[in-house]
Amino acid sequence: MGLMGLMGIISCDKIDPADYTVYDGAAITWTTGQPILNPVQRAYVEKYTGPQCRACPKADSTLNVAYKTYGDDLVLVSINYPSGQGKPFPGEPDMRTDGGNLWSSYFVGNTIPAARLNRDRSSEPFTGSMDNIVPAIAQALSPIPSVAVDMNAVRSDNDNVNVDITLNFLQDFSDPLTLTVLVTEDSLIYKQDSANVTINNYVHNHMLRKVITGFWGRELPSTTSNGTMLSGTLRFKAADDLNLEHCHIVAFLSYKSSRRVINSASCPIQ
Repeated sequence: MGLMGLMGIISCDKIDPADYTVYDGAAITWTTGQPILNPVQRAYVEKYTGPQCRACPKADSTLNVAYKTYGDDLVLVSINYPSGQGKPFPGEPDMRTDGGNLWSSYFVGNTIPAARLNRDRSSEPFTGSMDNIVPAIAQALSPIPSVAVDMNAVRSDNDNVNVDITLNFLQDFSDPLTLTVLVTEDSLIYKQDSANVTINNYVHNHMLRKVITGFWGRELPSTTSNGTMLSGTLRFKAADDLNLEHCHIVAFLSYKSSRRVINSASCPIQ
């Protein structure tokens, strides 16, 4: 049976509200995809931070400069650490998430600020002011991608969101792969410690708010050979605490065994 026979055809004309999933486990429907023009190898940086982390603003500054330099080629996700300096100030919003709590112990241990580039655990995480992550990001952007990733997200009635992700495989893969999809939010204003000075109106960007798939992603179909083009569709209902005008959808493709990210993408919700 061919790829289309295995995956079926989906209709996008009308979506039953019952088909929408509220985070943490949304299924992905796969069909045959379209070619991605000008494939891009992006760098995925996952930063662990906290409102009471006095050294975290310097790391923010370093990554903000990198983001201005590389734009959409750099996919940033900022995650509040589950304890200690990751706790909110009294009376302030709590931006910790179940997914971020799980990932923190696996990827960075008990040190913040800390960051992983493409979730590569072959060396120690980047820490402190993170000046050394900038040349590493530049190097990660240089190869021709082994998988091209493209995506878009469209908001419909009642804050339902449709996410379409296209994958073009440019080499063969034999190991199982997973796709993780999440929501980040910019322009969140709440207190932040900075070298023992509390900034009351600190602007937090790229903050992890929700994981749409399972925390470790959804396993891809086994048809991941060179030349395969897949289109994945998932749907979710946005929670009331999200300002969708400030949100992005982030997707990254990983090896299931090592969790290392192969490529990623980010897009605003239209």
